[in-house]
Amino acid sequence: MKFEMPNSGSPRSSWFGRWSTSGWMTPSLIATVCLILALGSYEHSQGNLHRLRATSTNHVQPQGPGGQDPIRISRSLRANGDGPEFVSATLLPGRGFNLWQLTASLPGRGEVSLLVSPPVSQAAQILSGLDNDDNGSASTNYGGAFLAPWAAQLTGFPAPGSGVLQTLWEGQRLTFPASIPGSPISTEGLLLARGADAVKTSSLPDGQSAEATFSASSFSGNWPSNTDVTILVELSGHSLDLTMTAHNTGDTSEPMGLGWHPYFAIPSGNRAQAMLVIPSLNLVEAGDRSTGVSSGRIIPTQGTSYDFLHASGTPLGHISLDETYVNLHGSLISDGPIAELRDPAADYGLRVIPLTPNITNLRVIAPEDKPWVSIGPNTNLSNPFGSEWGHTDMSKSGIAILKPGESMQWKVRIEIFSLTGPWRPSHNH
Repeated sequence: MKFEMPNSGSPRSSWFGRWSTSGWMTPSLIATVCLILALGSYEHSQGNLHRLRATSTNHVQPQGPGGQDPIRISRSLRANGDGPEFVSATLLPGRGFNLWQLTASLPGRGEVSLLVSPPVSQAAQILSGLDNDDNGSASTNYGGAFLAPWAAQLTGFPAPGSGVLQTLWEGQRLTFPASIPGSPISTEGLLLARGADAVKTSSLPDGQSAEATFSASSFSGNWPSNTDVTILVELSGHSLDLTMTAHNTGDTSEPMGLGWHPYFAIPSGNRAQAMLVIPSLNLVEAGDRSTGVSSGRIIPTQGTSYDFLHASGTPLGHISLDETYVNLHGSLISDGPIAELRDPAADYGLRVIPLTPNITNLRVIAPEDKPWVSIGPNTNLSNPFGSEWGHTDMSKSGIAILKPGESMQWKVRIEIFSLTGPWRPSHNH
Protein backbone atom coordinates (compact mmCIF):
# COMPACT_ATOMS: atom_id res chain seq x y z
CA MET A 1 0.00 0.00 0.00
CA LYS A 2 1.33 3.40 -0.88
CA PHE A 3 1.24 6.07 1.81
CA GLU A 4 1.17 9.79 1.00
CA MET A 5 2.02 12.70 3.25
CA PRO A 6 -1.05 14.76 4.19
CA ASN A 7 -1.44 17.97 2.26
CA SER A 8 -1.38 21.00 4.58
CA GLY A 9 -3.15 23.04 2.02
CA SER A 10 -0.18 25.52 1.84
CA PRO A 11 0.81 26.46 -1.74
CA ARG A 12 4.38 27.34 -0.55
CA SER A 13 4.93 23.95 1.05
CA SER A 14 3.71 22.24 -2.02
CA TRP A 15 5.98 24.30 -4.32
CA PHE A 16 9.04 23.87 -2.12
CA GLY A 17 8.54 20.14 -1.94
CA ARG A 18 8.34 19.82 -5.66
CA TRP A 19 11.43 22.13 -6.22
CA SER A 20 13.57 20.37 -3.61
CA THR A 21 13.00 17.00 -5.24
CA SER A 22 13.26 18.21 -8.80
CA GLY A 23 17.09 18.23 -8.98
CA TRP A 24 17.29 22.04 -9.40
CA MET A 25 18.01 22.89 -5.77
CA THR A 26 21.81 22.43 -5.81
CA PRO A 27 22.43 24.30 -9.10
CA SER A 28 20.21 27.16 -7.91
CA LEU A 29 22.12 27.55 -4.66
CA ILE A 30 25.45 27.54 -6.51
CA ALA A 31 24.18 30.21 -8.89
CA THR A 32 23.03 32.38 -5.98
CA VAL A 33 26.42 32.15 -4.26
CA CYS A 34 28.20 33.05 -7.51
CA LEU A 35 25.93 36.07 -7.96
CA ILE A 36 26.72 37.32 -4.45
CA LEU A 37 30.47 36.89 -5.03
CA ALA A 38 30.28 38.70 -8.35
CA LEU A 39 28.38 41.59 -6.76
CA GLY A 40 30.98 41.86 -4.00
CA SER A 41 33.83 41.88 -6.52
CA TYR A 42 32.18 44.65 -8.53
CA GLU A 43 31.52 46.83 -5.48
CA HIS A 44 35.12 46.33 -4.35
CA SER A 45 36.40 47.52 -7.72
CA GLN A 46 34.20 50.61 -7.39
CA GLY A 47 35.49 51.34 -3.89
CA ASN A 48 32.05 50.59 -2.34
CA LEU A 49 32.73 47.30 -0.61
CA HIS A 50 32.78 49.03 2.75
CA ARG A 51 29.08 49.82 2.27
CA LEU A 52 28.28 46.10 2.12
CA ARG A 53 30.14 45.28 5.31
CA ALA A 54 28.51 45.39 8.70
CA THR A 55 31.85 46.43 10.20
CA SER A 56 34.95 48.01 8.65
CA THR A 57 38.61 48.29 9.55
CA ASN A 58 39.94 51.79 10.22
CA HIS A 59 43.33 52.55 8.63
CA VAL A 60 45.46 55.36 10.09
CA GLN A 61 46.37 57.81 7.34
CA PRO A 62 49.31 60.24 7.54
CA GLN A 63 48.14 63.57 8.92
CA GLY A 64 50.94 65.83 7.72
CA PRO A 65 51.09 68.15 4.71
CA GLY A 66 51.46 66.33 1.43
CA GLY A 67 50.24 63.10 3.00
CA GLN A 68 53.44 62.51 5.01
CA ASP A 69 53.78 62.85 8.76
CA PRO A 70 56.17 65.51 10.12
CA ILE A 71 59.55 64.34 11.39
CA ARG A 72 60.96 65.66 14.66
CA ILE A 73 64.60 65.28 15.62
CA SER A 74 65.73 66.31 19.09
CA ARG A 75 68.41 66.11 21.73
CA SER A 76 68.69 66.19 25.52
CA LEU A 77 69.92 69.33 27.25
CA ARG A 78 73.27 69.24 28.99
CA ALA A 79 72.98 68.63 32.72
CA ASN A 80 74.92 71.78 33.61
CA GLY A 81 74.08 73.80 30.53
CA ASP A 82 74.22 77.51 31.30
CA GLY A 83 73.97 78.82 27.75
CA PRO A 84 71.57 78.58 24.82
CA GLU A 85 71.18 75.16 23.20
CA PHE A 86 69.21 73.81 20.29
CA VAL A 87 66.50 71.36 21.39
CA SER A 88 64.57 70.15 18.34
CA ALA A 89 63.85 70.56 14.65
CA THR A 90 60.61 69.57 12.90
CA LEU A 91 60.60 68.92 9.16
CA LEU A 92 57.84 68.32 6.61
CA PRO A 93 58.85 65.51 4.20
CA GLY A 94 55.59 65.92 2.29
CA ARG A 95 56.44 69.54 1.50
CA GLY A 96 60.04 69.73 0.29
CA PHE A 97 61.43 69.04 3.80
CA ASN A 98 60.47 72.53 4.98
CA LEU A 99 62.20 73.17 8.32
CA TRP A 100 58.89 74.08 9.94
CA GLN A 101 60.09 74.50 13.51
CA LEU A 102 63.41 74.96 15.28
CA THR A 103 63.45 75.27 19.06
CA ALA A 104 66.13 76.16 21.57
CA SER A 105 66.51 76.50 25.31
CA LEU A 106 67.38 80.08 26.28
CA PRO A 107 68.43 80.84 29.89
CA GLY A 108 65.58 82.59 31.67
CA ARG A 109 63.12 81.92 28.84
CA GLY A 110 62.95 78.15 28.59
CA GLU A 111 62.25 76.47 25.26
CA VAL A 112 61.42 78.98 22.52
CA SER A 113 60.70 78.83 18.80
CA LEU A 114 63.43 80.26 16.60
CA LEU A 115 61.44 80.11 13.35
CA VAL A 116 58.13 81.82 12.64
CA SER A 117 55.45 79.24 11.87
CA PRO A 118 52.08 78.03 13.17
CA PRO A 119 51.82 74.83 15.25
CA VAL A 120 52.55 71.60 13.41
CA SER A 121 48.91 70.59 13.93
CA GLN A 122 47.85 73.43 11.60
CA ALA A 123 50.44 72.78 8.89
CA ALA A 124 48.28 70.44 6.80
CA GLN A 125 45.44 72.96 6.69
CA ILE A 126 47.75 75.82 5.67
CA LEU A 127 49.79 73.78 3.19
CA SER A 128 46.76 72.29 1.46
CA GLY A 129 47.71 72.96 -2.16
CA LEU A 130 44.62 75.15 -2.53
CA ASP A 131 44.01 78.88 -2.88
CA ASN A 132 47.13 80.75 -1.70
CA ASP A 133 49.07 77.49 -1.58
CA ASP A 134 48.63 76.78 -5.27
CA ASN A 135 51.88 75.19 -6.49
CA GLY A 136 53.27 75.18 -2.95
CA SER A 137 53.56 78.95 -2.59
CA ALA A 138 52.57 78.98 1.09
CA SER A 139 55.72 77.04 1.99
CA THR A 140 57.76 80.20 1.50
CA ASN A 141 55.71 82.06 4.14
CA TYR A 142 56.67 79.96 7.17
CA GLY A 143 59.56 78.06 8.71
CA GLY A 144 62.45 77.53 6.34
CA ALA A 145 61.75 76.32 2.79
CA PHE A 146 64.51 74.67 0.78
CA LEU A 147 64.72 75.98 -2.78
CA ALA A 148 65.58 74.13 -6.02
CA PRO A 149 66.20 74.17 -8.98
CA TRP A 150 66.47 77.92 -8.45
CA ALA A 151 66.29 80.21 -5.44
CA ALA A 152 64.35 83.46 -4.96
CA GLN A 153 62.07 84.86 -7.67
CA LEU A 154 61.93 83.97 -11.33
CA THR A 155 59.90 85.98 -13.83
CA GLY A 156 58.45 84.87 -17.13
CA PHE A 157 55.76 85.40 -19.70
CA PRO A 158 52.60 83.29 -20.08
CA ALA A 159 52.90 80.10 -22.11
CA PRO A 160 50.04 79.99 -24.65
CA GLY A 161 47.06 78.02 -23.42
CA SER A 162 48.84 76.38 -20.50
CA GLY A 163 48.40 78.74 -17.56
CA VAL A 164 52.11 78.57 -16.70
CA LEU A 165 55.04 80.91 -17.19
CA GLN A 166 58.02 80.37 -19.44
CA THR A 167 61.49 81.77 -19.99
CA LEU A 168 64.50 80.96 -22.15
CA TRP A 169 67.71 79.22 -21.19
CA GLU A 170 70.30 78.49 -23.89
CA GLY A 171 67.57 78.55 -26.51
CA GLN A 172 65.33 76.15 -24.58
CA ARG A 173 61.99 77.08 -23.10
CA LEU A 174 61.68 76.47 -19.37
CA THR A 175 58.18 76.37 -17.89
CA PHE A 176 57.23 77.00 -14.27
CA PRO A 177 54.14 77.89 -12.22
CA ALA A 178 53.25 81.41 -11.14
CA SER A 179 53.16 82.22 -7.44
CA ILE A 180 49.50 83.18 -7.88
CA PRO A 181 47.33 82.88 -11.02
CA GLY A 182 48.00 85.73 -13.43
CA SER A 183 51.26 86.84 -11.81
CA PRO A 184 54.49 87.12 -13.84
CA ILE A 185 56.44 85.97 -10.76
CA SER A 186 57.18 82.33 -10.05
CA THR A 187 57.11 80.32 -6.91
CA GLU A 188 60.55 80.00 -5.32
CA GLY A 189 61.67 76.82 -7.03
CA LEU A 190 59.86 73.57 -7.80
CA LEU A 191 60.59 71.62 -4.62
CA LEU A 192 58.06 73.37 -2.35
CA ALA A 193 55.10 71.03 -2.83
CA ARG A 194 57.04 67.87 -3.62
CA GLY A 195 56.93 64.87 -1.30
CA ALA A 196 60.03 62.92 -0.31
CA ASP A 197 60.59 59.51 -1.86
CA ALA A 198 62.70 58.31 1.06
CA VAL A 199 63.35 59.60 4.58
CA LYS A 200 65.66 58.35 7.32
CA THR A 201 66.83 59.52 10.73
CA SER A 202 70.08 58.75 12.54
CA SER A 203 71.65 59.36 15.93
CA LEU A 204 74.56 61.76 16.41
CA PRO A 205 76.90 62.08 19.42
CA ASP A 206 75.04 65.21 20.56
CA GLY A 207 71.74 65.02 18.70
CA GLN A 208 70.05 63.56 15.66
CA SER A 209 69.94 63.91 11.89
CA ALA A 210 67.22 63.54 9.27
CA GLU A 211 67.67 63.04 5.55
CA ALA A 212 65.13 63.21 2.72
CA THR A 213 65.61 62.17 -0.90
CA PHE A 214 63.49 63.56 -3.71
CA SER A 215 63.53 61.78 -7.06
CA ALA A 216 62.29 64.90 -8.79
CA SER A 217 62.72 63.61 -12.35
CA SER A 218 62.17 66.66 -14.62
CA PHE A 219 60.17 68.50 -11.95
CA SER A 220 56.86 67.48 -13.56
CA GLY A 221 58.14 68.21 -17.06
CA ASN A 222 59.31 71.75 -16.29
CA TRP A 223 63.09 71.15 -16.37
CA PRO A 224 65.42 70.00 -19.17
CA SER A 225 66.85 66.97 -17.36
CA ASN A 226 66.14 64.61 -14.47
CA THR A 227 67.30 65.49 -10.97
CA ASP A 228 67.63 63.86 -7.56
CA VAL A 229 67.71 66.23 -4.58
CA THR A 230 68.92 65.15 -1.13
CA ILE A 231 68.54 67.28 2.01
CA LEU A 232 70.40 66.45 5.23
CA VAL A 233 69.66 68.21 8.54
CA GLU A 234 72.06 67.59 11.46
CA LEU A 235 71.09 68.89 14.90
CA SER A 236 73.51 69.27 17.82
CA GLY A 237 73.76 71.46 20.88
CA HIS A 238 75.13 74.64 19.34
CA SER A 239 74.90 74.06 15.61
CA LEU A 240 72.45 73.00 12.93
CA ASP A 241 74.04 71.86 9.67
CA LEU A 242 71.95 71.95 6.49
CA THR A 243 73.23 70.20 3.35
CA MET A 244 71.40 70.08 0.02
CA THR A 245 72.73 68.15 -2.97
CA ALA A 246 71.36 68.19 -6.52
CA HIS A 247 72.43 65.43 -8.92
CA ASN A 248 71.70 65.42 -12.66
CA THR A 249 70.48 61.88 -13.35
CA GLY A 250 69.35 62.62 -16.90
CA ASP A 251 71.07 62.66 -20.27
CA THR A 252 71.23 66.41 -20.94
CA SER A 253 72.60 69.50 -19.19
CA GLU A 254 70.41 71.55 -16.87
CA PRO A 255 70.59 74.87 -14.99
CA MET A 256 70.64 74.62 -11.21
CA GLY A 257 70.38 76.98 -8.26
CA LEU A 258 69.89 76.12 -4.58
CA GLY A 259 68.87 78.16 -1.56
CA TRP A 260 66.87 78.51 1.63
CA HIS A 261 64.14 80.90 2.80
CA PRO A 262 64.04 80.95 6.64
CA TYR A 263 61.98 83.19 8.93
CA PHE A 264 64.11 83.75 12.03
CA ALA A 265 62.10 84.92 15.03
CA ILE A 266 63.16 87.74 17.34
CA PRO A 267 62.38 86.04 20.69
CA SER A 268 61.97 89.25 22.69
CA GLY A 269 59.55 90.65 20.10
CA ASN A 270 61.48 93.95 20.24
CA ARG A 271 62.37 94.33 16.59
CA ALA A 272 63.86 97.84 16.79
CA GLN A 273 66.65 96.79 19.19
CA ALA A 274 67.50 93.62 17.27
CA MET A 275 70.85 93.80 15.51
CA LEU A 276 72.17 92.49 12.21
CA VAL A 277 75.61 91.59 10.93
CA ILE A 278 75.79 91.17 7.15
CA PRO A 279 79.30 90.39 5.80
CA SER A 280 79.06 92.57 2.71
CA LEU A 281 79.38 96.15 1.50
CA ASN A 282 77.54 95.58 -1.78
CA LEU A 283 73.99 94.84 -2.76
CA VAL A 284 72.04 94.36 -5.96
CA GLU A 285 70.24 97.53 -6.97
CA ALA A 286 66.49 97.08 -7.02
CA GLY A 287 64.73 97.70 -10.29
CA ASP A 288 61.04 96.84 -10.16
CA ARG A 289 60.28 95.77 -6.59
CA SER A 290 56.80 94.61 -7.56
CA THR A 291 58.30 91.81 -9.65
CA GLY A 292 61.65 91.35 -7.90
CA VAL A 293 63.54 92.26 -11.07
CA SER A 294 66.75 94.16 -10.32
CA SER A 295 68.66 96.59 -12.47
CA GLY A 296 71.60 94.17 -12.60
CA ARG A 297 73.87 96.80 -11.06
CA ILE A 298 75.92 96.19 -7.91
CA ILE A 299 76.01 99.22 -5.62
CA PRO A 300 78.02 100.00 -2.43
CA THR A 301 76.39 100.19 1.00
CA GLN A 302 79.24 101.58 3.10
CA GLY A 303 78.06 104.54 5.15
CA THR A 304 74.40 104.05 4.17
CA SER A 305 71.49 102.74 6.23
CA TYR A 306 71.98 99.39 4.46
CA ASP A 307 75.49 98.92 5.90
CA PHE A 308 75.43 96.08 8.47
CA LEU A 309 79.07 95.05 8.28
CA HIS A 310 79.98 96.14 11.83
CA ALA A 311 81.16 93.06 13.75
CA SER A 312 79.15 93.78 16.89
CA GLY A 313 75.97 94.36 14.95
CA THR A 314 73.89 97.33 13.79
CA PRO A 315 70.39 97.92 15.22
CA LEU A 316 67.54 97.37 12.78
CA GLY A 317 65.70 100.39 14.10
CA HIS A 318 62.77 101.18 11.84
CA ILE A 319 64.27 100.33 8.46
CA SER A 320 62.54 97.82 6.19
CA LEU A 321 64.81 95.50 4.23
CA ASP A 322 64.31 93.43 1.10
CA GLU A 323 67.81 93.34 -0.33
CA THR A 324 70.28 90.91 -1.85
CA TYR A 325 73.83 91.30 -0.51
CA VAL A 326 76.71 90.08 -2.69
CA ASN A 327 80.53 89.94 -2.62
CA LEU A 328 80.40 88.30 0.80
CA HIS A 329 83.39 88.85 3.08
CA GLY A 330 85.08 85.73 4.43
CA SER A 331 85.98 85.23 8.08
CA LEU A 332 89.33 84.34 9.60
CA ILE A 333 87.71 82.21 12.30
CA SER A 334 85.16 80.39 10.20
CA ASP A 335 84.93 78.30 7.06
CA GLY A 336 82.68 80.89 5.46
CA PRO A 337 81.18 84.39 5.73
CA ILE A 338 79.26 85.03 8.94
CA ALA A 339 75.88 86.75 9.12
CA GLU A 340 74.27 87.28 12.52
CA LEU A 341 70.92 88.12 14.06
CA ARG A 342 71.23 89.38 17.63
CA ASP A 343 68.47 89.98 20.15
CA PRO A 344 70.04 91.80 23.15
CA ALA A 345 66.76 91.80 25.08
CA ALA A 346 66.79 87.99 24.99
CA ASP A 347 70.59 87.62 25.32
CA TYR A 348 70.46 85.55 22.17
CA GLY A 349 72.26 85.40 18.86
CA LEU A 350 72.12 83.27 15.73
CA ARG A 351 74.81 82.90 13.08
CA VAL A 352 74.22 81.94 9.46
CA ILE A 353 77.45 80.61 7.92
CA PRO A 354 77.60 79.58 4.24
CA LEU A 355 80.07 76.69 4.00
CA THR A 356 80.18 76.17 0.22
CA PRO A 357 81.74 78.86 -2.01
CA ASN A 358 78.90 78.67 -4.53
CA ILE A 359 76.67 80.54 -2.06
CA THR A 360 77.25 83.94 -3.59
CA ASN A 361 74.61 86.06 -1.89
CA LEU A 362 72.40 86.58 1.13
CA ARG A 363 68.82 87.64 0.57
CA VAL A 364 67.82 89.69 3.63
CA ILE A 365 64.16 90.49 4.29
CA ALA A 366 63.06 92.38 7.42
CA PRO A 367 59.75 94.28 7.26
CA GLU A 368 59.58 97.16 9.72
CA ASP A 369 56.37 95.89 11.33
CA LYS A 370 57.28 92.19 11.71
CA PRO A 371 59.22 90.49 14.56
CA TRP A 372 61.32 88.35 12.25
CA VAL A 373 64.28 88.52 9.87
CA SER A 374 64.96 86.32 6.86
CA ILE A 375 68.60 85.69 5.97
CA GLY A 376 68.55 83.45 2.91
CA PRO A 377 71.86 82.00 1.65
CA ASN A 378 71.43 81.35 -2.09
CA THR A 379 73.65 80.23 -4.94
CA ASN A 380 71.83 82.36 -7.53
CA LEU A 381 70.45 85.88 -7.65
CA SER A 382 66.79 86.71 -8.19
CA ASN A 383 65.50 86.23 -11.73
CA PRO A 384 68.67 84.38 -12.78
CA PHE A 385 67.63 84.00 -16.44
CA GLY A 386 66.77 87.68 -16.82
CA SER A 387 68.34 89.99 -19.38
CA GLU A 388 69.72 92.17 -16.57
CA TRP A 389 72.49 89.59 -16.10
CA GLY A 390 73.33 89.30 -19.80
CA HIS A 391 72.47 86.44 -22.10
CA THR A 392 75.98 85.21 -22.82
CA ASP A 393 77.21 84.33 -19.32
CA MET A 394 74.63 82.91 -16.92
CA SER A 395 77.33 82.53 -14.25
CA LYS A 396 76.88 86.23 -13.43
CA SER A 397 73.55 85.33 -11.87
CA GLY A 398 74.99 82.38 -9.97
CA ILE A 399 73.20 79.68 -11.96
CA ALA A 400 75.30 76.53 -12.33
CA ILE A 401 75.19 74.20 -15.33
CA LEU A 402 75.04 70.53 -14.36
CA LYS A 403 76.06 68.10 -17.07
CA PRO A 404 74.70 64.54 -16.97
CA GLY A 405 76.09 62.77 -13.91
CA GLU A 406 77.29 65.97 -12.22
CA SER A 407 76.24 67.21 -8.78
CA MET A 408 76.35 70.43 -6.81
CA GLN A 409 76.21 70.90 -3.06
CA TRP A 410 74.87 73.72 -0.89
CA LYS A 411 75.79 73.73 2.80
CA VAL A 412 75.00 76.16 5.61
CA ARG A 413 75.67 76.06 9.35
CA ILE A 414 73.40 77.75 11.88
CA GLU A 415 75.02 78.49 15.26
CA ILE A 416 73.39 79.68 18.46
CA PHE A 417 75.20 81.80 21.06
CA SER A 418 74.75 84.05 24.07
CA LEU A 419 75.64 87.74 23.90
CA THR A 420 76.85 87.83 27.53
CA GLY A 421 77.34 84.28 28.81
CA PRO A 422 79.98 81.61 28.21
CA TRP A 423 78.87 81.12 24.63
CA ARG A 424 79.25 84.76 23.71
CA PRO A 425 81.16 85.62 20.51
CA SER A 426 84.82 86.39 21.15
CA HIS A 427 85.92 87.38 17.67
CA ASN A 428 85.72 90.11 15.13
CA HIS A 429 85.06 89.55 11.44
